[in-house]
Amino acid sequence: MTVSQDQEHFAGDVLLSLARNGRLVLDADEAEARITDLRRTLAFGYALLADPDYTGPEGRLREILDELPKYVEAFQQATKSFTPR
Repeated sequence: MTVSQDQEHFAGDVLLSLARNGRLVLDADEAEARITDLRRTLAFGYALLADPDYTGPEGRLREILDELPKYVEAFQQATKSFTPR
């Protein structure tokens, strides 16, 4: 079964729950790399919204920009649970 973008659900709340329960665990370097990518994506998204020539799906972009900080928080939390073996 494929899911269209209109029906696609975000996983921010799921990732946060997994991280808070110690089930999403990343080492600090991996988490920082993902967080850097997410912050870059957020900056790009906000720049698109500020561009008067942007004609893309503004509502969908706003949903994504509202969701991505949850991913950042989850990855930050995931490093607190990491214990190297």
